[in-house]
Amino acid sequence: MIFHTIWGYLYYIFLFACCGYAILRGARWEYCGATIMILGSLSTLAVARSFGTSWATLEVGIFAIDIVAFFALIWLSLKSNRFWPMWATAFHLLALTTHMTTIVAPQITAWALGTGAVFWAYPMLLALAIGARENQLAPSQQQLESG
Repeated sequence: MIFHTIWGYLYYIFLFACCGYAILRGARWEYCGATIMILGSLSTLAVARSFGTSWATLEVGIFAIDIVAFFALIWLSLKSNRFWPMWATAFHLLALTTHMTTIVAPQITAWALGTGAVFWAYPMLLALAIGARENQLAPSQQQLESG
C-alpha cells in the first residue's frame, strides 16, 4: 500500500500543496491542470488499494488512468496559452514509458518500476506550481511593458 512508508504521505502533501497553490494563484488552465493531477492521483490510489500493486508486471488499471491523464494533458497543452502544460505532458510521457518497460524488459525489478513511475509526478506538479507563479506575475509585468 502507498501509505506504509512516509513517501506516500510526502507525495500527497506535495500534491495538495502544489495543486492548492495552483488553484489559489492560477487561472483557468492551472485549475484544469490541478484537477487532472488530483483526479489522476486519487484514482491511482483507489485502484492500488482495490487491486494491489506488485509492479512485477504492467499495472493495467494504473496504466489506463495514466493514459487518460496523458490525453487530458495533451488537450490542456493544445488549448492553453501557457507553457507549463507542455512540460507536464512531457514528464507524464516519461512516466508512461516507465510503465511500458515491463513489456520490453520484464527482468527490471519491481522497486525500480514503482519508483520510476512515481518519480515523474514530482516534476509535473512542480511545473504546475511554476505555471501558477508565472500567472501571478504576469499582470504586473504587463503593466510595466505597457508603460
